[in-house]
Amino acid sequence: MLRFVIALTALGATLGATPPPPPTPSAPPTPVETSAYRSTPSAAETREYLRRLAAGSAGRLTVTSFGHTAEGREMPLAVLSRDGLTSPEAARAAQRPVVLVLAGIHAGEIDGKDALLALLRDFSLGSRDVAATLGDAVLLVVPIYNLDGHERTSPWNRPNQDGPVLGMGFRTTTAGFDLNRDFVKLETPEAQALAGLVARWRPHLVVDTHVTDGSDHDWTLTWSWVEAPQLALGADAWMRAHLAPALVATEEAGYRTGPYVDLQNGADPAAGFSSWVGAARYSSGYFPLRNRPSLLLEMHSYKPYEKRVKALYEFLGSFLTEVGKGGKELVEAVAKAEAEVVAKGARDARADELVLAWRPKPSGETLHWPVYDWHLETSVVTGEPFLDYRRGVQRGDDPRGIVVPWVHRSEPERTVTRPRGYIVLAGWPAIEEKLALHGIHTCRLEQGLTLEVETLRVESPSFAARPYQGRHGAEATVVRSRERVAVPAGSLWLPADQPDFELAAQLLEPDAPDSLFSWGLLSSVVERKEYIERRVLEAEARRRLAEDAAVAAEWRAALADATFAADPRARFEWWWRHTPYWDARVGQLPILRVLVRPDELAN
Repeated sequence: MLRFVIALTALGATLGATPPPPPTPSAPPTPVETSAYRSTPSAAETREYLRRLAAGSAGRLTVTSFGHTAEGREMPLAVLSRDGLTSPEAARAAQRPVVLVLAGIHAGEIDGKDALLALLRDFSLGSRDVAATLGDAVLLVVPIYNLDGHERTSPWNRPNQDGPVLGMGFRTTTAGFDLNRDFVKLETPEAQALAGLVARWRPHLVVDTHVTDGSDHDWTLTWSWVEAPQLALGADAWMRAHLAPALVATEEAGYRTGPYVDLQNGADPAAGFSSWVGAARYSSGYFPLRNRPSLLLEMHSYKPYEKRVKALYEFLGSFLTEVGKGGKELVEAVAKAEAEVVAKGARDARADELVLAWRPKPSGETLHWPVYDWHLETSVVTGEPFLDYRRGVQRGDDPRGIVVPWVHRSEPERTVTRPRGYIVLAGWPAIEEKLALHGIHTCRLEQGLTLEVETLRVESPSFAARPYQGRHGAEATVVRSRERVAVPAGSLWLPADQPDFELAAQLLEPDAPDSLFSWGLLSSVVERKEYIERRVLEAEARRRLAEDAAVAAEWRAALADATFAADPRARFEWWWRHTPYWDARVGQLPILRVLVRPDELAN
């Protein structure tokens, strides 16, 4: 009887109650969780997992692609927002903050992908509230940037990294390019695709995830970002206000954090370290050229893989919460920085300086570094001393670590007068292509014109003995001269009053460290394409010595230099340059600096 009463009561309750809501989609473990952090998923497994998340996300998550790799693989992109927004135009119209997170730029350093898959799962299936965390922000996730390198999986790819033990991808692309050296020159299809994504979406904040080795210490997550004055003041202030709370939250979750470590002295950690990452070729230095903060995250490679992934998950969740809190201020800071660049380019006063190169600025700052105890041993491999650490044994008595010098700020290393714009002479489609790939605004001159400009000539060029990223870098003495030049129709006008002008300057100014010339992409300008026979030059020299007293005097003065007089090659070139047969275009770059903006180029 008791059983019957219970059953009847239960049935009555069921019949009279409101039907229960449909079950929420179960949160599937990520592939790395399924493997107990022993393996990371392949590209196909990653895409399939993202597809499953998108299907259960109620439209909040969209999985698409933004280009193809050199091997033809489709490059995935995940777009997440509270309302499923997928249009960059709509995001701009509504002034929505946009955050881009990159993972797998070095495909063996794959912590970012696995942390982001877990984060996207929790956003998509409800354990993290998208609206409460992101607010109005739109999150763009590139889960695997170096996709071809990612598929070259081996447990032997990262000898200094603790997991995933069953293998990870390779650092570079199939052709050996490091994608974190290709943000400016854009030689790879992957970098070109990412530049197109950036030009379309114009993200306000970029986060690039890596893994670092070298020194050994107690920090699991390390970070760095380019600060003011290299970064616009408002963007710098936003980072200072919002990075710190995310780091505190990560520490409270049980993971120690600190700035990125690049030892000042490889044999003595007590000499301190630099966290400066401001070169334009890197993501961290590239996006400040576009007035955006860029955060570099470097997980510590000697920590177990599970610990690294979970620490990164905690940080990213906390940092995105900060974006949700301060998204409006971030959009305003970027807009103000862009407006200031435009204003500098619009005025004709020539007092403004354009910084072509930055360098680390020693400031006397120190910090506590929980470095492990170290000692020097004699290497059985080389016979030389090498630095080794006693892992887990902290140096010194202070639990915060020893006090060391810390370098992280920037100062100008090389400057020029800011021009009102550049002209790229017709006939150089390779330059035009790079500018277009970056989304830099140019217009083509329909008619030729003559105007006074500053020309750029490179003299005494030298080239690197060994290739770097497949290129022999170039250095030269740059001579800037005021000249009146006939500019042919079909040339490009690149005005200075546009937000990305400092990126354009990095490409075009030959003594910028990441210029097209510095990378060796314009080396044909220093090559001689014609020659003069010795007998022809001899006849010309004899004639000029007999008929031109000024040339004869200049020749006698040149011979007074004993080194020159003993160098047949230098003597030959001296005379060649003094004939009308010399090609004046040798060393002349097809780039003109316009210092006073003329009316005919204003539009």
